Amino acid sequence: MLAAGNGHVEVVKRLLAANADVNASVNVNDGLTALQAAAKGGYLEVVEALLAANANVNAAAAGYDGRTALQAAAEGGHFGVVERLLAANADVNAAAADYDGRTALQAAAGGGYLDVVERLLSANADVNAAAAAAALEDGGRMALQAAAEGGYLNVVQRLLAADADVNAADESGRTALQAAAGGGYLDIVERLLAANVDINARGHRFAL
Repeated sequence: MLAAGNGHVEVVKRLLAANADVNASVNVNDGLTALQAAAKGGYLEVVEALLAANANVNAAAAGYDGRTALQAAAEGGHFGVVERLLAANADVNAAAADYDGRTALQAAAGGGYLDVVERLLSANADVNAAAAAAALEDGGRMALQAAAEGGYLNVVQRLLAADADVNAADESGRTALQAAAGGGYLDIVERLLAANVDINARGHRFAL
């Protein structure tokens, strides 16, 4: 994955020609396949070469903070790679890693990548997919929570238009309103209030 993850397409092609295992991964718990590494870096030429060599576009995410190829591309806002992977039948709703994972939509929303969010929604991404559990960091985010926490009003609006559950909470009980309030994003707080969010919802925290 070193050549793929650093965008060295000619090296990747030479290694493939020498029968390198295109679907090898370093570790089931925290490794990446070559395709996942290339997608994470946004290296479209490398992605093309790996897909041509029959890389598994839907190889599962590693258990801890892992990403499928599509999730990795979405998290980086790499629209061209996202398009290519979807064209290769990447699973738009592939499960997030068990711990600190993200679905593709959650990853794109958390980065504020509206174009990627739009593309994933058009491919029927689940806007209300559950958040992953916590391990290395502080857990996953539902897409709306991720966008609210990042302060991305345009993404919040798009997700609400796609029927995101305004009152959904992650495993700790945190809602999108709490995430926006904690970040000081008044415009998002206003938008969520207009969507009839539960202002007094409580988990480990409450919005006020």
